[in-house]
Amino acid sequence: MNRKNHLLAILAAVSFILATLTGCGGKTEPDIPQPTQEPIEYANLTDEESRALLSRLLGDAGIDETRIRGLFDRVDQFNASVKSEWLTNGFERAVPTDTKYDPYEMQDLWAEKNGDFPGYNCRITAFSLFGEFVTVGADQPKTQGEDTLFLDLETLTEDPAVLCGDSTAKFCALFAPVPAADSTDVDEQAKTLQAGWAARGVAFSDSTARLISVVLHDRFSDTENTLFVGHVGVLLPVEDGSFCLIEKVAFQEPYRLVKLRNRAELRNYLMAKYDTSWGQDTTRPFIMENDSLMAE
Repeated sequence: MNRKNHLLAILAAVSFILATLTGCGGKTEPDIPQPTQEPIEYANLTDEESRALLSRLLGDAGIDETRIRGLFDRVDQFNASVKSEWLTNGFERAVPTDTKYDPYEMQDLWAEKNGDFPGYNCRITAFSLFGEFVTVGADQPKTQGEDTLFLDLETLTEDPAVLCGDSTAKFCALFAPVPAADSTDVDEQAKTLQAGWAARGVAFSDSTARLISVVLHDRFSDTENTLFVGHVGVLLPVEDGSFCLIEKVAFQEPYRLVKLRNRAELRNYLMAKYDTSWGQDTTRPFIMENDSLMAE
């Protein structure tokens, strides 16, 4: 199986799993109110206005110019690889899941133009911007979490420059799964993640930019549980007190700059996308802001 088909098989499997979890066998109604997807204002960075805004906000947050240029190079690579009608024309307002594209068609077109190269996902994109504000212990292995991060590592092997001088060891220390408690309590799991990061020497330096991580709990058995950063973006403050989130939706989906009035709107946006199941024996997805649990 070539890498393109491998990617598509993985995507199909993930879609099946998510569909199964979301349906939950049709057993019960959720015992916790599920977030409702509200329209948001976002851009796929095809226009000068959104690009200028992002460039300014990244610079204001102290992100190095080399990292900013690299991001826009990758944005241009992706946008040039897919149909323009699949992307926004400037900022548009829509429910996040009401996209103009089919991700499988988008992946096929990417593969036609870029061969077997997987491209970039949320973790690589966020780390390429935010890596200078993260430190890890000097004793960390070159790689860890390969079973989960294997596609990330394929990209990092083919394009190590995306790390902007950082190491694969640092990337893996931040994003490799952490052993979790066998619990459905968010506070307990957040403390477990903090302890796991601390054991790897993961620390965040001061910046107005913030790393926003959606953490997922996998429960394989009573004694085997992990926490994993399933999605991540970089939150940037705007002068009027609002925020913008820069994210790569997925390997096969576009870059997105999202306008958000406050953290409550950020939470609703992310939880509506990722908190899609109930009645499970796992912790609900939760959001970390750097290494702290983001307040409700």
